[in-house]
Amino acid sequence: MSEISSTVRSNRMKEVMNKRQEFEVKKLQSEHEQELTSIKDKQSKTIERVQKDSEVTIDKEQTEAEIKLTKLRNSFNQRFQEENSRYERTLSDLKAGQDKKMSEIRLNHEEQIAQTEMKHKQYLEKANQKFEKEMAKLKA
Repeated sequence: MSEISSTVRSNRMKEVMNKRQEFEVKKLQSEHEQELTSIKDKQSKTIERVQKDSEVTIDKEQTEAEIKLTKLRNSFNQRFQEENSRYERTLSDLKAGQDKKMSEIRLNHEEQIAQTEMKHKQYLEKANQKFEKEMAKLKA
């Protein structure tokens, strides 16, 4: 009987040890699951924080870029307006100068025409006088 009792005892010891090991394994699994869940939560929070930070940074940089672009456009528009007004002034000055030159040229041509007409009249008068003298000589 002692053998049976020792076998029974041995079996009971094995069962108790198995139960204890199962309990410890379950306990370790539970602890590991909790630790894993905790790490996942921390990582998720970190990822969310990094995403928010990057979104804020991107928004900030985009806003700054838009401001710079607006300033650049404004300065180029202003420069364009200045150059356009300078062009208009230069063009009007050139037109005025050209008109003045044309007036002077016309006046000069009119004076030359008047002088030429006067010379022609004088020549015709002299020729007419010469003709009349010659005619008077021929008649006399």
